[in-house]
Amino acid sequence: MKRYLWMIGSAIAIVLAIIVAGMSYAAHFASTVNTTHKAPGAAAITTTPIPSTGLRTFQIVPAQTTAAYSVHENLIIQNKPNNDAVGTTHSVQGSFKIRTSTSPLVAAMNIKIDLRTLQSDSQRRDNFIQQNTLQTDTYPYATFVSTSTQGLPASYTDGQTVHFQITGNLTMHGQTNKEVFNVQGKVVGNTITGTATSTIYMTDFGIQPPNLANIAIAQNKVDITLTFTAKAA
Repeated sequence: MKRYLWMIGSAIAIVLAIIVAGMSYAAHFASTVNTTHKAPGAAAITTTPIPSTGLRTFQIVPAQTTAAYSVHENLIIQNKPNNDAVGTTHSVQGSFKIRTSTSPLVAAMNIKIDLRTLQSDSQRRDNFIQQNTLQTDTYPYATFVSTSTQGLPASYTDGQTVHFQITGNLTMHGQTNKEVFNVQGKVVGNTITGTATSTIYMTDFGIQPPNLANIAIAQNKVDITLTFTAKAA
């Protein structure tokens, strides 16, 4: 009987040791990936005046446009330490103006995304993000308003793919910050297609990175991608 009790006690001690080790690792991972970040010059900026001539207006086509986020997460409970959570939506509205003659210009970009419609491969994750992270009942939308562009070519030919940066004010979760998107796109007749990407940090917008009981932990960094199609208005 003493030997039997000793074996049970040893087994319990081993299980407790495994649990404690797992919790310690989770806490270390959480403290590593969720460190508060504040991007340099993140404050909102003033919009540059827009020329009144030579510009054409283009409207986003929601059915052919996708807004997506990608966040690295550690799903300890599922033994997935290097998982990328990806959520997407077609609920994107907006417009912008361009000039394709000499001295090309992209201006007055105004994009609005309905965060309530973001979907990943997990309904449970989506519910948690909407209710606890983005708090979409209070802050249902993310908006981006451009203020300037950098890196546009000196001239443009129809069908030519160009790469440039567009700077503007991104508003989400009640906070507005300056963000820069890397854009590549082309104009073919009355249609523009392209991709815009940026990296943001949740804590810059007053958002706490998800951490579910130290068994499902998300990084602070978020990669944003907008794959868009726009038609001349």
